Amino acid sequence: MTALMVLFTATAARADGGGVSFSRNRIIFPAQDGAVTLTVNNHGDQPWLVQAGVSAEPMKRTAAPFIVTPPLFRLEGNGQNVMRILRAGGSLPADRESVFYFYASTIPSQPAPKPGQVVQGQLGASLSISMRTILKLFWRPAGLAITPKAAPGMMQFTVQPGAVVVKNPTPYYQSFALLKFDGREQNLDKGPSMVAPFSELRFPASQSVKAVSWSVMNDYGGTTDVATTPLGGGRRAAAK
Repeated sequence: MTALMVLFTATAARADGGGVSFSRNRIIFPAQDGAVTLTVNNHGDQPWLVQAGVSAEPMKRTAAPFIVTPPLFRLEGNGQNVMRILRAGGSLPADRESVFYFYASTIPSQPAPKPGQVVQGQLGASLSISMRTILKLFWRPAGLAITPKAAPGMMQFTVQPGAVVVKNPTPYYQSFALLKFDGREQNLDKGPSMVAPFSELRFPASQSVKAVSWSVMNDYGGTTDVATTPLGGGRRAAAK
C-alpha cells in the first residue's frame, strides 16, 4: 500500500532534504514564440519522477491548448531537465492575455527491492510524498497597444460603500503582491487578488478608505515598486 500526500503551491517547490525547484515562478508565453522552456532542478541525491502539463483551471486538470514535453520523466539526483511548453492549436483572444496553469507533480522514485529484501515491516507499505507545483502561464498576443511595464500605472481605484474597486483597463493581468488600505495590509490569501484584463475586482473595506498602497507582480516573478494612490471619485494609480 502506498500513501500519497499532495501539496499545492503557487511558486517553485522545494521538498525537505533537497527536493526540486523550477527556474521561474510564472511563465510568459509570447504568441510569436514557438515554445517556452522551463528548467527543473533536483537539489538532492534522491531521484524524482516528474509529471507535467497545462490546465485551464488551477485546482483541477481541464483541457488547455498547450502541451509539455517531456510530460513524464525521471529526474536524477542533483540533476536538471528542461521542459518545453508548446501551443497546441485552438483560438485565443488577440486583444488581451489569457491565463492558464502549468502543473508539475513530483514523486520521489523508490528503488526496487532486492530479491528477498523485506520492505518496511514485510508489508511493503511506504509513504510517498508528492509535491504539486502550480505556476501561472500567461499567453500574450503580439501587438498589444501598451507595454507590460506601463500597464500597472493605468489601474484605477475607487471607493464604494463597503469596498475598494480596482479597475484594470489594460490587456494584461495584474496580480497584487501587496495591498494596503490607509496603511492596513490586506490579506490577499482570503480571496482573488488578480485582476483580469478589461475587468474590475472588489476588495471589502469596512470604512471609507482615503489611500491605497500597492504593488503587483512583474514578468520576472518580482514585484513593482510600491505606489500610493489617493482615493476620491476615481483616481488613477501613480506608480513610483
